[in-house]
Amino acid sequence: MPETLVSPAIESIARAKSAVISSRDLLLSTFSYVPDDKLHWSPSPSARTPLQIAAHCGGANATFATLLRGEPWPLASTAKEAAAQIYARDAATDISRDDAAKLIEASSAALIAALENATPATLETMIWTAFGEFPYDFAMTFPAGHMAGHARQIDYLQTIWGDREDHN
Repeated sequence: MPETLVSPAIESIARAKSAVISSRDLLLSTFSYVPDDKLHWSPSPSARTPLQIAAHCGGANATFATLLRGEPWPLASTAKEAAAQIYARDAATDISRDDAAKLIEASSAALIAALENATPATLETMIWTAFGEFPYDFAMTFPAGHMAGHARQIDYLQTIWGDREDHN
């Protein structure tokens, strides 16, 4: 069988896709262990609840997918205003556990689709956001790290309410 050569760019895209899938699975697994009576719980009035964290990840993934498709930044043009939009959206989240999980699934699928359309040339482009301008090949790593970080936040909330079981 002839050997197939794969470019470093194609390998980078494949790693980014794999990381999205792993982080999505981690987030959904962690979120699945949140008891129904703790979905709207937070340690302080300004902290996100587990449901808000999950919904935030779904919304952020959708934004990341927009950028990875080459579309313009969809939020305010300053970091302060964009952060305020994100926090306001998260605070207003009023969806069910199932809807939050579906949002994560759908937005992760959109991320994978965007990455599948990326080419080696795409990796050399820049992505502009209110939080800075980033090379595509660096920005494509954001979604997985973002989801994994928020999964860890949910893990921490679980320890605060006394759940010290390792759910992994």
